[in-house]
Amino acid sequence: MLEYIIALGLLLIGFAILIAGGEGLVRASVSLATRLKVPAAVIGLTIIAAGTSAPELLTSVLASLQGTPDIALGNVVGSNIFNLLAILGAASILKPNVVSKNLVIFDLPALGFVSLLFYFFLYDGAYSQSEGMISLGVMVIIMMISIKVAKHFHLETDEDDIIQSKSVWMDLGLLTIGLVALIGGAHIALLGGVQIGQLVGLSERVIGVTIISVGTGLPELATSAVAAYRGRDDIAVANVVGSNIMNTLAVAGGAATIKDLPAETNILNFDTPFMLVSTLAIMPLIWFGRKKIHRSSGFILGLAYIGYVIYVL
Repeated sequence: MLEYIIALGLLLIGFAILIAGGEGLVRASVSLATRLKVPAAVIGLTIIAAGTSAPELLTSVLASLQGTPDIALGNVVGSNIFNLLAILGAASILKPNVVSKNLVIFDLPALGFVSLLFYFFLYDGAYSQSEGMISLGVMVIIMMISIKVAKHFHLETDEDDIIQSKSVWMDLGLLTIGLVALIGGAHIALLGGVQIGQLVGLSERVIGVTIISVGTGLPELATSAVAAYRGRDDIAVANVVGSNIMNTLAVAGGAATIKDLPAETNILNFDTPFMLVSTLAIMPLIWFGRKKIHRSSGFILGLAYIGYVIYVL
């Protein structure tokens, strides 16, 4: 009984530190970007997406270093599914989300492409180091194009909603603290999650696609839900799209560059195809909704995620 309490305590403490670190990193990034007069759409697609994807990156890299590839890959796939279904679903239930033109024209198709690329890399049963390096290169190219497209459409948000710190040094200090908190939180959450999963007899794959992926996805959930509630649709949806692109390319790619990541059978044959179908299904959902994710669609997305978790468990 004591082992369960200790493992649960580690998991909860790790998640709390992850959330605090992610929020601090995002707040500092937004403040710094606003100070530099970067468009809000670019913030959502890059800085916020990178900040909220940092827990996934750190967790998957640590999992790779510790020799648990199923957690590394399961975290990426599970986080993407969580982002697409649970987070977009929750954000759209709170308030229907209008999808920006640049997302429809470039970023959503780019997400579909990188998801297909991810599945192609895993198809032979492993995500190799060379494929990881290719993924990192593709990510840089996509982010550069995405920023240019976002700037072309001049997508701006109300800067009154952005809390800017008093100085650039405060921004840099909070960035550092947030990064340290993310590293510590990811390590603690990984320890607690693995212990709980092992105690109840769950496989590494199930731990990765459920416990760890949900925990590391909480920063995205908080960011997109608050953004949707405040009517910041460009940040709410862009955060999810940008985070999934970074998860698929930077997180998986970064973990794979450390060592080859062999794919467990269920990750290859079920979880990844489910992620791919969920990604591709979002596009017609938005098109038929006339560039908007309605509340009814949000409920469908949420139910799909609940169904996925029940099936996996």
